[in-house]
Parts: sequence; C-alpha cells; structure tokens
Amino acid sequence: MIKTIRGWFRFSLFIILLLIYLVGYMLRSLFKGRGLESGLKMRLSFAHRLPKLVGLNIEFQGTPHDKPALYVGNHRSYYDPGAATMYLPKAVIVAKAEIADWPLIGYATDLAGVIFVKRESKDSRAATREAMAKALEDGYSVLIYPEGTTADFPTTIDFKAGTFATAIKMGVPIVPIAVEYGDPEDAWVSKSVPFAPHVAYFLGRKRKTTIKVRYGKAIYGTDVEEFRDECRAWIDKNLLEMQEEFGGVDWPATSLPYLKK
Repeated sequence: MIKTIRGWFRFSLFIILLLIYLVGYMLRSLFKGRGLESGLKMRLSFAHRLPKLVGLNIEFQGTPHDKPALYVGNHRSYYDPGAATMYLPKAVIVAKAEIADWPLIGYATDLAGVIFVKRESKDSRAATREAMAKALEDGYSVLIYPEGTTADFPTTIDFKAGTFATAIKMGVPIVPIAVEYGDPEDAWVSKSVPFAPHVAYFLGRKRKTTIKVRYGKAIYGTDVEEFRDECRAWIDKNLLEMQEEFGGVDWPATSLPYLKK
C-alpha cells in the first residue's frame, strides 16, 4: 500500500511539474515567441529538476561529444531519453509517433523538438532521416534508438542500419550511450501495460531508484555493418559491466507483478 501511494504521489508531482513548465513556456512565448532553442532549454531544466522530486538517482560516466553527433543507445524504458539527454543541451530526440498523442507529454515533447517516426511506415522513416540530417546541419545532435523498441534482454537486440548510414552520409560520429536499471521490473516492455500505471509502479517501488548512464567516445565509420557492430558491441559490453555493478541483474524480466494472474 505504501509503495502504491508513494508511486501515485510521485506521478502526480511529475504531472504538476510538467504543467508548471508548460504554462511558464506559453507565458514566455507571448513575449519572446516559440522556437526550438527555448523548447530545449525547457526540457533541460525539467530533466534536471525531476529526478530529485520523484526519487531518481542518475549516475553518469563519460563525457558527451562537444560537436553535433548521432547518439545511439539501448532502449529499456520511457525514461531512457530523459536520463541520456540531461547533459545534451542541443540534442533532439527521435521517438515513436504514438507519443505525440499522449496528453501533455505529447505537447511537451513536440515543443522540445522531438522527431516523431512511424517505424512501420517507409515514408515516415525516410522523412525521419531527412529531419535528422537537417538537425545535424543546423548544429544539433540527435538521439535515436536503433533497436526500434524497448527490450529487456541482458544486451541489445538487432540494430536497424539506417542510423549508421545517415551518420556516414553526413560525416558525423556516433556516440554510443548505455543506460541500465538495477531491476528488470524498472523496464517498460509490455505494451499492454498503460503508461501511467507503470510510471506510478516504477516510481513507488523504492525510496530511491538508481539509473546508470555511460557515454562512449565518438566513433566514425565508413562501412554501415562494421559501424553498427562496433557501436552495438560497446553498448553491450557496458551494459554487462553495469549489471555487475548493480550486483547482477536478472534479465530478461518476467511479467510485472500487476500482470500476474
């Protein structure tokens, strides 16, 4: 009962903080107008305030690249981008198109320059690659998840090749990012579980939840498959190391408790 109350209380704090930022953004936009830079500043400030408010402890290793790059990470849950971009002030995120329809969150992510993609649509994927190239040309970095979905295996699942082809075409490096949680139940991989109940469950399970984030060094490539394999190998290696730091993580996860009969 205490965990449930704590989880929904923290979820409420998340929504309240989001509303405060959105209202503040809209008021400022009346005088200064809207734009990607102001949206990214809002996202960055929100990302730094939220963890302490809801009991998250995020540990970082490594240093982000100091020039525009494609950031590629493993995908466990909806919080991955929030953690990964806390120190990426000029990075736009590629996310699934469904997020655009989420109340409040969809609006907030749109303001922050998120590139929405329908992964099942060839035209949408092509448009996403064009948007990524435009962002890089304009001096922004891009965060993308080449697995295409969340996964709860010890290491990554197959990477789509398009991201690496874009990096080669644009002449920019890929910076691999590994994000790991200490418990399989922190992941959000069952699409039958609604977003809000899982957030409340995730935030209420412990008084403090630790998330580990590692930035790799910038990697350049000329061959798509070799490029992809090198980045994936770095992420897999670091995921296994972080799992050991957590004392061993029993991936893959079984069904979440509230899904069990």
